[in-house]
Amino acid sequence: MKKFRAWTMILILTMVISIIGCSSGGSNTAEKPADTTKQTDTTDTTTTTTEPAQTEPKEEESMDFGGKPLRIGQWWGMDAYLNDEEKERQKKVEEKYNTKIEYVTVEDTNSRLITSSVAGEPFADIVMIPLREAFPKLVIEGYVQAIDDKLDLNNPAFGKNPVTLSNGKYQGKQYGVTLPYTESHGLYYDKTMLTKMGLPDPYELQEKGEWTWDNFLDILKKVKANGKKPLYVDSPQLLAFSLIATNEGQIEDDTTNKITMDEPNSMEAIQFFSDLYNVHKVVDSEQNFGSGEEAFVNGYRWDNLGYVKDKPNDIGYVFFPKGPKATAYVTPYDKMNMWYIPSGVKNAKAVLAAWSELYEFDVEKGKQIQLQKEEPNMKNKESLDTMKKMFDSTYKVINYKAYVGLSDVVEEAFKNIASGKESPAQAIQRVKPMAQAAMDVTTKK
Repeated sequence: MKKFRAWTMILILTMVISIIGCSSGGSNTAEKPADTTKQTDTTDTTTTTTEPAQTEPKEEESMDFGGKPLRIGQWWGMDAYLNDEEKERQKKVEEKYNTKIEYVTVEDTNSRLITSSVAGEPFADIVMIPLREAFPKLVIEGYVQAIDDKLDLNNPAFGKNPVTLSNGKYQGKQYGVTLPYTESHGLYYDKTMLTKMGLPDPYELQEKGEWTWDNFLDILKKVKANGKKPLYVDSPQLLAFSLIATNEGQIEDDTTNKITMDEPNSMEAIQFFSDLYNVHKVVDSEQNFGSGEEAFVNGYRWDNLGYVKDKPNDIGYVFFPKGPKATAYVTPYDKMNMWYIPSGVKNAKAVLAAWSELYEFDVEKGKQIQLQKEEPNMKNKESLDTMKKMFDSTYKVINYKAYVGLSDVVEEAFKNIASGKESPAQAIQRVKPMAQAAMDVTTKK
């Protein structure tokens, strides 16, 4: 009997434990849908949180300035030169991007960018700076930001813009943007003075393909013989580069990263440069153009305001003359200006998008707009014709300034040659190793 009770108790205990275990297992089974629901809810919440950052609505929101201004920095009163079409573009941009365009005019955009950035607030959202000042200093010191991931290459303003894509890069990264059509740089000349002297009109020589170094020199020498000043150029190094470019030479080869100013075409140009200063003595040290006392001065498109407009004499405009090795007139250019986004600007993509809609990026239409703006400042149609041809010509940009220390070495050589301290062969042979070393440092060879 005792054994029976004992086995009964064991059986009851076993059943209780089994029931408890089954009950517990049932609870787990019942809770699994709840757990699954929680996991699904968590997943949904995560999806809801992360997906908008990758979707178009978020992107559209980032293009909204929220009423804050789009500040455009440059060194002249840019807003005063806007035509009616550009003013209308500006209104549309302001409405589309919920912003107000502000033109911030400072005398030296490069210096102001540096000082304002150090203070913690760049003075503008996009700033125009000469290429030679931006590369490499502002990149190396971190004042401008790379914009490769900010440019929409489907936007023709960027993706079909050879001037931006070829000149806005430094060491493989994109930093600068600009309009897709080129600029002008040639020689303004006193047409009235040359006519009185019975000398050929450079424009007529240009149109016949006879505007050459030899004919240029002949005119300069005759101007000097008549007691007038023949030629003024902004600097010896600019004249040297311009002559090298017009003889199909170059100072450096960007594709091989080699110094090439000792090659035949370049050396021929440097010798002619030396002769202008030291043999023929036809380059003036002071600019006096427009007074009827000076025959030629180098100038860019906008220089007509000082050299042409309101001058009593008729003023012409021509290419730099062709060297013996040249097959066509070219436009040597050292005033390449580009737009950069300071490193402290957070909404770079929106800035670039809005900026791209302020201007005309169709190449031919853009050129016509430029010419229309300059027409009131020119004396004759021939000069406008030359300017248009410069827009369409081969564009020779001074690139050596992009390499750390190279400009100092090269320009010292040109100054010594101009002053007669060294012959072209002596100067170039002396500085070439230093020039190559400077180029190697920048390209990290």
